[in-house]
Amino acid sequence: MVKVGSIFEIPLSGQRFAYGQYLCRDKMGPIIQVFKIISPQRPSLEEILSSGLMFPPIITGLSAAIKSGLWTVIGFKKITSFEYPGFISTFENEQTGEATIWYYWDGEQSIRLGPVLPDEYKTKEYLMVWSPYDVVHRIETGEYPFPYKGLILYNRFTPRSSES
Repeated sequence: MVKVGSIFEIPLSGQRFAYGQYLCRDKMGPIIQVFKIISPQRPSLEEILSSGLMFPPIITGLSAAIKSGLWTVIGFKKITSFEYPGFISTFENEQTGEATIWYYWDGEQSIRLGPVLPDEYKTKEYLMVWSPYDVVHRIETGEYPFPYKGLILYNRFTPRSSES
């Protein structure tokens, strides 16, 4: 059973593993952190926990990943201090790729930020529930799902053609 504080192993390509920890149950879903350490052998929990974070905390389908056996719980470390990371979101025009209004989710409410994302929010994660497969892809490639990175950095993205 997965609970807040659970540390889990995430299989990657090349018989390597990444590691994460369940931080908080949010209204939007489980918030996890992913550590920088990637290894073919399981490091100690101390090595994992002291390795730093690969990216800010995200929301993902953690229970499904654990129940399906995709990810495996390998340990537990109580969360003693947790500061809600906050998330950003926007409505975008699918035809032009322009962001219209930005919001900041503080864990309780959505706060309107305006038509342009202020610089101090550009390090925040986008408010979405990551599939466990997308988490693995991000760990392996560093890629952020389309179109969110463009929206965050440039307030717009280039719409993909509907033609094949």
